[in-house]
Amino acid sequence: MKWIVVILAILAVLFLQIRRDEVGVKRGSDGLYYKEGESVVYTGDGLVYHPNGNKAQQGQIIDGKPTGAWKQWHSNGQIHWEGSYKDGNRDGIWIKYDEAGEKEEEAAWVEGVKQVSDDSAKKKEEPKTPPSTKPAEELK
Repeated sequence: MKWIVVILAILAVLFLQIRRDEVGVKRGSDGLYYKEGESVVYTGDGLVYHPNGNKAQQGQIIDGKPTGAWKQWHSNGQIHWEGSYKDGNRDGIWIKYDEAGEKEEEAAWVEGVKQVSDDSAKKKEEPKTPPSTKPAEELK
């Protein structure tokens, strides 16, 4: 019986340690990230949550700016965006997904400026209609 209590106590401490290491951050009106409840810019792992408790964003933050690989999720838990930041700006290939998790767009970014976008993943082929036989005047 004593061993069960000891094991449960150890598991509780380990669980609390894991939860404590999970830091919640919020993006300020200045675009920088801050640890929740603090006014000093944050450096470390960044986790932002939707009001329903699901993850909204996750990545690395240095001096309040997102850096490296980041992911963003829709409130339903499906992936929304994935890509990389460099010094707080989108940089490299970013992929956007719809709420069902289907690829919607792929874009190249350089220092926060969108360069090229391929949104063909969601384009549907238009139904082909035969050309009209009416004179152009009647089509107006």
